[in-house]
Amino acid sequence: MALYVNSNISALNAQRQLMNSGNALDTSFKRLSSGLRINSAADDAAGLQISDRLESQIQGLGQGNRNANDGISLAQTAEGAMEEMTAMLQRVRTLSQQSANGSNTGEDRLAIQEEIRSLMGEINRVARDTTFGGQNLLDGSYAASFQVGADAVQTIGFSMRQVGGSAGDTLNSLTANGGFTLSGMAGIASAVVSNALTAILGAAGVSGLSAINSDITLADIAFSAASLQATAISVSTQQNAQLVMASIDSLIAVVDKKRAELGAVQNRFQATIRNQTNIAENLSGAKSRIKDADFAAETAMLTRNQILQQATTTILAQANQRPQSALSLLQG
Repeated sequence: MALYVNSNISALNAQRQLMNSGNALDTSFKRLSSGLRINSAADDAAGLQISDRLESQIQGLGQGNRNANDGISLAQTAEGAMEEMTAMLQRVRTLSQQSANGSNTGEDRLAIQEEIRSLMGEINRVARDTTFGGQNLLDGSYAASFQVGADAVQTIGFSMRQVGGSAGDTLNSLTANGGFTLSGMAGIASAVVSNALTAILGAAGVSGLSAINSDITLADIAFSAASLQATAISVSTQQNAQLVMASIDSLIAVVDKKRAELGAVQNRFQATIRNQTNIAENLSGAKSRIKDADFAAETAMLTRNQILQQATTTILAQANQRPQSALSLLQG
């Protein structure tokens, strides 16, 4: 075997191996300290791109679920106010039924009417003043879409501008009628409840009311926004009480139909949240398999690299001693 002094190939090889084991040891330290297999693009360029794309979707789904919960809160606020409207309308109906009874005097009916007008005024106030984050919900102006998905235009929208029908349907529109005020609901009741009062009173409704007052005609069984204003509604006579009672049935139907729509959209938001939570869970698992470090494998690799580094250091020390044998030749 040739003996060289100027070039110690064994030492150079040991140095290279020591550098490689040192780099591998640095990688093991980095992965175990961060918990990530991919800490930079150099670790896995394609894996980094895929995992970042998954991370964008996961974060988008999380924000989408928060947006959907905001939509549920808004719908619950509107539906809660309308629930109170229903309760007040039910009370007005009960009072109208009481006033329609023949045992009451005119003074009794006037006393009943005071409570009815007070309740009607409160219904109008609730329609004007119910807000969510500064946005009025029941005045016929609210319509919005909620960004519930992780990507653009993945939205769910609902509107408080109409009851039933589709957007732009003027027969069901509350926008031009003052929202869920008494006059607003009265203005669309016929479209929502299908001929409102005549449907509620039945085929004999007109003649039935005519038996109380012969002056009542079919025209009287139509809705009049003015007659349902808080200051104009009257149960001062038995026949008026009958008309008010039938009118309130239609208004309750309008409110309850919109409440049903709000309930449906809340259920849709809930279904969206459940679905997207499941998707986010699966995406997180996929991202983890690409980007996260396997601690079992990495600790085994760390032990291997530490042993190799120690062994290589020992070999390098011995390789550095090999040229010393040249001195023994010179001394001999």
